[in-house]
Amino acid sequence: MTSPEQFHIFLVEPQDSLNIGAVARAMMNLGFTNLHLVSPKGYDSKRAAITACWATEILESAKIHDDLQSALAPMQDVIGFSARTGSYRPKPITLPDWITERAEITPRPTALVYGSEEHGLTSDQTVHCRLVVRIPSSAANPSFNLAQAVLLTLYELTRNQHPVPKHPYQYPSWEEFAQLDKLVDEVLHASGFYHRGTAGPVPSLVKSLFRRTEPTKKEMQILLGIFGTVGRALGRTQRDQSPAQPTSIKIVEND
Repeated sequence: MTSPEQFHIFLVEPQDSLNIGAVARAMMNLGFTNLHLVSPKGYDSKRAAITACWATEILESAKIHDDLQSALAPMQDVIGFSARTGSYRPKPITLPDWITERAEITPRPTALVYGSEEHGLTSDQTVHCRLVVRIPSSAANPSFNLAQAVLLTLYELTRNQHPVPKHPYQYPSWEEFAQLDKLVDEVLHASGFYHRGTAGPVPSLVKSLFRRTEPTKKEMQILLGIFGTVGRALGRTQRDQSPAQPTSIKIVEND
């Protein structure tokens, strides 16, 4: 069954303390307590308490982080929320579709990530997410207030209860994904796959790809072993071989 304790709400670069307080109130309404603030702009806990009402204890226990990647390190799943689309951004799924998908997923520490009030999640921030979720809305006004977006998400989670899968898996932490990112980046640079002419979004697309494959913890150890071994082999042979010919990478836009 859905446990509020497994979910962690991350507000990335929130700009208004009143909005943070309203998010805390929405969380308390539905029994969620884990609030994280990533690089908040001028955060004032007293001002946030105005809109938090009886949820000030959530504000008092909120964790404040300097950057998103390190903040997500202990998580085992990361879900971003955004209405933005683009050629190099992950294709979002709708909130109802994500709720349905969760029925087959082993409960685990899960980050729900929301961007700033002005810009939402940036492309660089969505790289850290396994999925990006869009909350359905009218085409005339597709963007929700920050607290509204959090409230709608948590409400859907609490009203759609699913039994725990019979064969639960162990999943890697997001810190292990960061380790994999580093190894993959080193291998693709050393092999010549990444080069001066590589399209800028390609490294981010590669990182996003590994997150979407959703490896188990055992599979992650295999991936780390593969890229670590390849990286060491490339390091040993690079001095004795001519540089690899850069691989041509072409981005095909599907708008």
